Amino acid sequence: DEAKSTITALKDLGVDVWMCTGDHELTAHAVARRIGIDEDNVCSSVSPEGKADLIRRLQKRRVKENNGRLVENRVAFVGDGINDAVALARSDVGIAIGAGTEVAVEAADIVLVRSQLHDVVVALHLSRVVFDRIRLNFVWAMAYNLFAIPFAAGFLYPFTDWTLPPAFAGLMMAFSSVSVVMSSLLLRTYVKPTINDDGTMEERGCTRCTSALIEKCYSCIYRLSLHKRSHHLINGNDDEDLEMITSMV
Repeated sequence: DEAKSTITALKDLGVDVWMCTGDHELTAHAVARRIGIDEDNVCSSVSPEGKADLIRRLQKRRVKENNGRLVENRVAFVGDGINDAVALARSDVGIAIGAGTEVAVEAADIVLVRSQLHDVVVALHLSRVVFDRIRLNFVWAMAYNLFAIPFAAGFLYPFTDWTLPPAFAGLMMAFSSVSVVMSSLLLRTYVKPTINDDGTMEERGCTRCTSALIEKCYSCIYRLSLHKRSHHLINGNDDEDLEMITSMV
């Protein structure tokens, strides 16, 4: 029942959704039209080995990120039957339906215990939240240490004859580690998003605030970098910078 809203939510997350099935072509395309999968992304009458071959071909594709850089394609496969075991093992992330066969469950990396397709979106959303928290911790730790290390090394001593006491320096170092750990522990407050019938996703709790903060930070960094490159191009007329600005845009 939740297939259509799941497909819409995955597309909103930037996921290219495919259907790979052993059913007849007419059945596959009829279902694809009802749940919102592009007919060009439908593969029907496929054997178990054919599913693994499709995943292999999709993995060889190169996809373009927002900054224009080409990266390797990552493929996740969702299945529940014996015929899906090979594809689940071949994919980068295998997601098995909990009510599926034991072979599929054993071959998968993630098992949906409740057997609800919305949990596919939740699993992807949670993984992105965790990765965003890792990046946030990394940025905080780097900024904190870049600010504190010069003071601990005696940066102010030639000007003020003041040095940082060793005990206080150790306390600051401990605070850096504790702050990162506390930031990671905040993931315990994660609340899974609500997926509406039309496929829109509503984030709740601190997840929405964290995502907005990270998106704002990266947007500011991007605009600042683009402004500096453009300013240097106008004053320096450098062809290499022109190529870099074009790729960023």
